[in-house]
Amino acid sequence: MKMFTKKLIAFAVLCALFLTPTLSFAGKDNNTLKAGVSYVWLSDYDSQGMMFSNSFNHYLSDRLSLGLNLGMLSASRYDKVEELFSIKNTFYMGSLEASFDLLRNESIAFRIGGGGAARHRAEINSNAEDEGTLDGKVMHIKTSDFGFNGYIENDFSILKNGVAGGRIGYYYYTKGTPVLSIGMHIGFTF
Repeated sequence: MKMFTKKLIAFAVLCALFLTPTLSFAGKDNNTLKAGVSYVWLSDYDSQGMMFSNSFNHYLSDRLSLGLNLGMLSASRYDKVEELFSIKNTFYMGSLEASFDLLRNESIAFRIGGGGAARHRAEINSNAEDEGTLDGKVMHIKTSDFGFNGYIENDFSILKNGVAGGRIGYYYYTKGTPVLSIGMHIGFTF
């Protein structure tokens, strides 16, 4: 029953994003769909990797938008002495975000934003204590965490309805390592 309730809430949020009436001064292209790739740094145990993400934003006014961001992160650190990956992370991440455009015109947008975030992490960690299942020298951890994220982002208009830009984001969770990401994205408005 709880899983059904969560799916119903997620469906209601997505419907609200698509069906929310847009104010007349928001422009003709009120939705943005973007795909991005980011370099990530996980501060615990100094591991690095890549994150691939897709995001959808819907403008409620000429500067305020709500959005959904989904991604997958893969990061690791190889220990040359032990000859094994001392950290190997795979995160499935999602966040509901609100953003405000500090600058927005026909060719460029610069915004700040943030929101609630969740992730499911599958992790191999040789330094974990009291977490996961022991397998030789490493612990296998599978759990979900909740937290928040904040970001700054810019978009440049390309072609007729295209956008390209960059994003710097920080994700903080109640458990596990926080994530700093620096990346770029490309997409379109409709």
